[in-house]
Amino acid sequence: MKIFKCTFLTLLWICTHCFAQTVSNCPEILQYAEHKLQHCGVLKMTDRFVYVDLDDAYIHSLLPFIQEEGFEEPPYFNIPNGAGAHISVVYPEEMQKYKLNKIAECGKTIYFTLKTCKVVHPSTWKEVDEVYVIVVEAPELEKIRKKYGLPKQTYEFHITIGIKPKHIQAA
Repeated sequence: MKIFKCTFLTLLWICTHCFAQTVSNCPEILQYAEHKLQHCGVLKMTDRFVYVDLDDAYIHSLLPFIQEEGFEEPPYFNIPNGAGAHISVVYPEEMQKYKLNKIAECGKTIYFTLKTCKVVHPSTWKEVDEVYVIVVEAPELEKIRKKYGLPKQTYEFHITIGIKPKHIQAA
């Protein structure tokens, strides 16, 4: 449960509380993803959040590009009903605040464009030092958020492909 909670906290990147940087191996990752991976997924909703379900190859085939830097698979596969590779659209706190029980667009194919890669240092995920993301552009997701009365997101839509855990040193 702790990992599940932390996963959603990370996804809440409020960029005023984290530091992001563009990374040097981004061109290779984007080129691979551009030519070998689909640029669409299916909009889904759970009782916790709304997301675009992606082919898990976004993590499994791209993680080798960053493993030597210490990045590991995100914990989306090691929890019951884990989302796997995805783009978060509506976060748990928003689901509650805006009382979202149904999204008519669920099941719809959502297309996106790859923009860049970033390494983010999330302040809300204490066990994780860095998160490697691919930033995407998805106008349809912005329209969905607007339709349901959600504010423009304060983060960029993204796909998390790796995390770098903090190594706690013994005293």
